Amino acid sequence: MSKLSVMRACLVPVTVAVVVILAPIGFTQAQSGVVKAPRKIEDAQPVYPERALSRGDEGYVVVELNVDSSGFVVNARVLGSTCAGLNDAALTATRKWQFEQLLTNGVAMPFKVTTQVPFRLPEEFKSRAGRPGSCRWTEPRKPFY
Repeated sequence: MSKLSVMRACLVPVTVAVVVILAPIGFTQAQSGVVKAPRKIEDAQPVYPERALSRGDEGYVVVELNVDSSGFVVNARVLGSTCAGLNDAALTATRKWQFEQLLTNGVAMPFKVTTQVPFRLPEEFKSRAGRPGSCRWTEPRKPFY
């Protein structure tokens, strides 16, 4: 398999499994009132790390994003992961995301979002899943509110 075909196979569709607005930054719960989750308007798909692909790793990464008032991600950090080898790919992709502005009383506000980035092996690599020492897929936890 050529390196180019491996790269094509490594692109994984990203679905935001969970988006939870923690709160507009700088506002208390009483000040923020009802907040509607901003829609993601720019998406970037993570590239499956070559090592994780060859090992047969699958999993998900929970990422917290700090988003500025323009909707750009200014900071991202891993809150949890079922496979540490996938963390950097999740961070690299989510740092490229862009969201609608979050308006509070007509003013654009920075905010935080928590999201899950899943990594499932492409069909042609499914036979590698579950190898000894590899990260195995587990269903992400359902959010609690």
